[in-house]
Amino acid sequence: MRKPKFGLHTPPEVVRALRRRYHPGPKVRADPFRTLIATVLSQRTREEKTAEAAEALFARYPDALSLAGASASEVAGLIRPAGFYRQKAPTLIEISRRLLDEHRGRVPNDIDKLLTLPGVGRKTANCVLVFGFGVPAIPVDTHVHRISNRLGWVRTRTPEKTEEALARFLPKRYWLDINELFVLFGREICRPIGPRCPDCPLVKCPSRGKLREGKMMGNAYIPGFDSTLLSGLEEALKRNRTGSRQHPEDLRSSSPRCLRPLGAAGGRSR
Repeated sequence: MRKPKFGLHTPPEVVRALRRRYHPGPKVRADPFRTLIATVLSQRTREEKTAEAAEALFARYPDALSLAGASASEVAGLIRPAGFYRQKAPTLIEISRRLLDEHRGRVPNDIDKLLTLPGVGRKTANCVLVFGFGVPAIPVDTHVHRISNRLGWVRTRTPEKTEEALARFLPKRYWLDINELFVLFGREICRPIGPRCPDCPLVKCPSRGKLREGKMMGNAYIPGFDSTLLSGLEEALKRNRTGSRQHPEDLRSSSPRCLRPLGAAGGRSR
C-alpha cells in the first residue's frame, strides 16, 4: 500500500491536539487477566454495560483459577448486561482454563500467544498489551479505523489493514495513547454519523466539508468515567469495591482514570 503523505495533519500534530482536549493522565496498568476478560466482554457491547458486567463477574470470580471452575449458567447470569452473554460465558471459562493449563494461570504478554485464546482477536490482544502490560501496540476499533481513514493517514477497508498501515508509519511513542484518544474523539466530534467538523480542532483534516455534519456534539465520556473503560479499569473496580464516594472537589484533583460517582459534578452523560 502506498505510504500516505503528511501534507495536512501529521501524527504529532493530531496527538498533541487531542491530548490538549482530553488531558489523558499517566498510564495506570490494570490487572492483565481483568483487562483480557473485560475486553472480551466489551465486544459488541456499550462500555457502561461492559463495566456493569465486569464488576459483577469479578466480585464473584476475581481470577483465572476461580473462573475456570465456574458454571456457564452462573457466569451468564452475572454478565447478562453484556451483549451475547450466553455465548461469552463459556468462552470466558475456557479462556481461564487455557490460561491455567498452558500459561500457569498467567496472561501472556505476547500477541501470538494471546491470539491462540478463544474469543481473542487482534484488537482484544492489542488492548491487553496496551492496558494490561503497558506494551506499545495499536488496538484498532471502529473509531481508530474510521478516524485514520478520514485523516488520510490510511486508505483501508478493514481494521486489520488499518493496524498494519498505522504500525508502519505512526511513531511508536504514540501507540499507547492512540486508541484512547481516538475513542474519545470519535465519540464526541468525529462520530460515524453526523460528525461535528465545525468544532473539530483538526482544522486541516481532508474530510472537512465533505461529510454530512450533525447538529449536536456527542459525549466523549460514558456516565461515571473520565476516560475509556479499559484505561480506567483497575481504578473503577477498586472504587466500586471500596464503596468510595468521593466529593466532586476531590475527584477533580485525582487521576482522570477513575470511576466517578454517577451524577457527580463535571460528569458527562452519553
